[in-house]
Amino acid sequence: MRKIRNSILPLLALSSTLLLPGTALAAEEKKAEPAPAPTPAPAAVKAPAAAPPAAFTIPDPVAVVNGKPISKAAFDQYAQQLRGKAKVDSAEASKSLVDQLVMEELLVQQAAKDKLADDPQFKQQMEMVQRNLLASTMVRRMLSANAPSEEAIKKEYDTAVAAMKGKEYKASHILVDSEDKAKEIITELKKGGSFAELAKTKSSDSSAANGGDLGWFTSSMMVPPFSEAVAKLEKGKYSEQPVQTPFGWHVILLEDVRDATPPSMDELKPQITQMLQSRMVNDYLEKLKSGAKIEVKEIQVSEAKPAAAPEAAKGK
Repeated sequence: MRKIRNSILPLLALSSTLLLPGTALAAEEKKAEPAPAPTPAPAAVKAPAAAPPAAFTIPDPVAVVNGKPISKAAFDQYAQQLRGKAKVDSAEASKSLVDQLVMEELLVQQAAKDKLADDPQFKQQMEMVQRNLLASTMVRRMLSANAPSEEAIKKEYDTAVAAMKGKEYKASHILVDSEDKAKEIITELKKGGSFAELAKTKSSDSSAANGGDLGWFTSSMMVPPFSEAVAKLEKGKYSEQPVQTPFGWHVILLEDVRDATPPSMDELKPQITQMLQSRMVNDYLEKLKSGAKIEVKEIQVSEAKPAAAPEAAKGK
């Protein structure tokens, strides 16, 4: 019956394609309690502390391949690109990374011998890589020089919170497959029947085991007929007419109502910042576009011709 049972606010979900590139604890020392005997007990032995990680130093260069050095700067840049995908926090991990750089250098040197840089297809691919790198670097520099201000972020947050204002409801329900069954349940409730017990024995919903309890929800989380019926109920009252939804017939008990609590500014700040950055990129591109002379050639579309029948078919 819920459209999104554990929904999160579908707010500020924006594209950011152009924003992309770029121990065990020591045991506490304790002293032994003095023994009843006059001779003091010996001090307790300290638990061994965990050994600190071994320090290691990356040399410069990290390797020399056929007389050509691979600099520490190249190693650092390679490690930066792999951040989140591989760790370089030990001598063994660093050695593995150096091995990869050596293999790459061997391939680069062989490509130079084969004059691969002169290959037309390679040149075309390099041009595309260069274009993409220049464009993404331009975007990053523009954003770096125009970071969203705290005032702009606060303004967007206030706008978002205003749009989120509403009510949250705590309700229980009993779901059956016919209007007559729902009416019978309402009759039992009017006679003093327990809503929770009737839900456990009559409801076909998964919430039956919990007495029909649906917890807290907003109107947007329920199908319209259900949320509309809940909004009309008084706290502590149940629906005296069956409520029909695509899932069946419901008898609803409204237990409590409260103002919806929006996320804090700290929670939404990363999303708001990304949204403002995306807006800046779009505005920047529109500015470049308005100041440029652009001529887009029309794409020619030809009507598809039916495939010729096979020769064998023509003879039949």
